[in-house]
Amino acid sequence: MYPTSARPLFVSGILERDVIDVSEQGMRFRLADGEGCEQGTPVEGVVRFRRGDEVKVSGTAVRVDGREVAVHLSVGVPLRIIIDEQRYLREHHRGSAW
Repeated sequence: MYPTSARPLFVSGILERDVIDVSEQGMRFRLADGEGCEQGTPVEGVVRFRRGDEVKVSGTAVRVDGREVAVHLSVGVPLRIIIDEQRYLREHHRGSAW
């Protein structure tokens, strides 16, 4: 789970949403105000990491809990980017409120 200030953005269409958690094959994001989503909905867009990397992702919503959506990614984030992101978080956000 990301510290609030370090969260990447999930951009799809004109909406930007906070990414709460991300891995190579999954992602959890917070819906924008007034936005809805149902289990089984196709999801695609770009994850913009604070370090500057951008990754196109696509998958299916597997769980919706309030405003949080969990997605199984069929096209996910490369392991190299996940490792770089973990390193960045350890170096810049150690001790941050998660």
